Amino acid sequence: MVPDVHIEILRPSASHHGRSSTQGAAVAESLVFSMLMDEEIVESFIAIREAGTAKLVTVIEILSPTNKAKNSRGQKSFLKKRQEILASEVHWVEIDLLRFGERVPRLPPKESCHYRVIASRGDDRDHSRCWPIVLRNPLPTIGIPLKGRDADARLDLKSVLNLAYDIGAYDTSIDYASPPDPPLSPADAKWANAVLRSKGLR
Repeated sequence: MVPDVHIEILRPSASHHGRSSTQGAAVAESLVFSMLMDEEIVESFIAIREAGTAKLVTVIEILSPTNKAKNSRGQKSFLKKRQEILASEVHWVEIDLLRFGERVPRLPPKESCHYRVIASRGDDRDHSRCWPIVLRNPLPTIGIPLKGRDADARLDLKSVLNLAYDIGAYDTSIDYASPPDPPLSPADAKWANAVLRSKGLR
């Protein structure tokens, strides 16, 4: 993650008070601070490699907020990596479960959705697949392309999300009484409210 804010407490340096130079003039009081390099962007992804040779076969990228912040270093880094993979024979799978942020590339209006998954085979970029996902539908099981004629591996996104939710104990950190950010449409907000009430969360 890339921090949005850096906070430091600056204290006057006592060692500079009253110190004189060889000319006898007192050195003016200064502030002391850390010269920081740009924060390194570390993005996690899943790499599928061929047994024995360790040759890269498939990259699975789960988008983070920094990937979708317009013109941010995180987005530029992500787009550069995506372009490098798409210019190779490595398969690319992109999982976007975030409703906010800029989505690149854009889908036609008829394919508008809340979430989406893209899978692009290295040997057939012209027939890349997309799973548009709307809020009210369960997350689908998608196909992960593998080497050559090997059948796609099945990835049940709903089961993966449920497992991550349980392990991360998100039920204790998410405030379901507050409206989501970004806001839902009136119809989706009404539907979500009914679901949360049925679960005793509102």
